[in-house]
Amino acid sequence: MKYSIDFIKGLSAITEGDYQRASAHLKNAALEHSDRIEAYFAAGLVFRKNKQYDRATYVLESILRSADIDSSTKRALTVELGRVMFEAGNYTIAHSLLEMSTDREGVLLRAKTLRKLGKYEEAANTYKMLAKSEKINLDNETGYCYFRCASETEGSKQNKYLKTALKYIPKSRCVSMMQIDNLLMVAKPSKALIEIDKFINSELPASENDMTKFQSVFYDTGRTEELMRIVMKRIAEGARNPFLYGYAVSRLLHSENQAKAQELINSYIENYGFNNNIARASLTITPNSLLESYLEGADYYRCSACSASTKTYSDACPNCQGFETLKPI
Repeated sequence: MKYSIDFIKGLSAITEGDYQRASAHLKNAALEHSDRIEAYFAAGLVFRKNKQYDRATYVLESILRSADIDSSTKRALTVELGRVMFEAGNYTIAHSLLEMSTDREGVLLRAKTLRKLGKYEEAANTYKMLAKSEKINLDNETGYCYFRCASETEGSKQNKYLKTALKYIPKSRCVSMMQIDNLLMVAKPSKALIEIDKFINSELPASENDMTKFQSVFYDTGRTEELMRIVMKRIAEGARNPFLYGYAVSRLLHSENQAKAQELINSYIENYGFNNNIARASLTITPNSLLESYLEGADYYRCSACSASTKTYSDACPNCQGFETLKPI
């Protein structure tokens, strides 16, 4: 089979990331070999990469209207059209295009589309079906969907979704915190304390606010010192969560045990290295204008998915919307 030089150069430009050059070559190749869909389709991919979704849609729809393409090619092209619609934010159209998809990539994209449409239970079922058929781990995706189901309901139905979410993501901070909040809401503080203990032992605290909240719960139940014992026990077992150390330091300073507080700071840095949150805690022991100036402009979290950084914690990365991907810097 003979391809045009423009087609070859176009593919080369794609691999180099030069989409403007690729677009020019592939357009020429498509005009030169109008009966070959490869060049035309590749041009459509470049349009999608350049976020020229109208052009990408036109290319794919033109190919799909061709009478000489077989059914398997048509299904593959329909998935690609669904991908274009998804990236363009046309989720309803994307879902209709992907509804009959059976291949792995198409089904995954359908599940993502369902999430965008707020159909979380249907998305969870789609992930479960795909995980079973492809023998892949989609527990995080499935658990997240059940967490969203729980956040949109209440009462016994919410508890059911929470339990299901924890089955898939037992170490989820969001799901565990929601369970604690629910127990406090229905006046079951003893059970809430048990869940807080599990939360701390799993090293799930993600901010100073988490520890302040737990301190209030223990205080209200008349068991203030118990939280400190739980934290110190976990630290002795090798915990590296900086917020456990930060809480312990604040309590030790409150009881005027500055030497022990400094010992904890030194121990963390020696074992786990520098951490902005630990550095901030150290300022409560020994003021340092240079360190304080640095921390004023510093970020405290970095996304493990996209590497974006931010000052404050949130359940979803502000940049890529990754769920629970922000980690302390």
